[in-house]
Amino acid sequence: MKNILFTIVSAILIISISACSKPGTGGKATLSVHVFDSICDGSNVNVVPEATIYIKYGGTAVDADIGSYDDSQIADFGGKTVYESLRRGDYYLYAVSQDGQKTGGTHFEIKNRIGEREVVICTGAYE
Repeated sequence: MKNILFTIVSAILIISISACSKPGTGGKATLSVHVFDSICDGSNVNVVPEATIYIKYGGTAVDADIGSYDDSQIADFGGKTVYESLRRGDYYLYAVSQDGQKTGGTHFEIKNRIGEREVVICTGAYE
């Protein structure tokens, strides 16, 4: 009887541990990322075209070592890119202009599984 109870408790524990998801791909959330030039004060509408945008799953602070990021994409001419199929959790997004002169980053937390979120990165700012 103790063996059966131990087996059931172990199975429940293993299932509950494996059900916990970490930030990363495999979810239903989307981040629409826009990169703007200079500090964003509402009046600046200059985009940073073709910036490389790095994403760190579980990240909460800037890391200038681009090798530490989990994925990257190049923004379009409008300074926009989209990360799809993300899970709940923390993400840090770091942008570098095409010439490498302008950088910026921001932390974003996905709290709900489904939906699209707009994220703005301003060069010169690290949130």
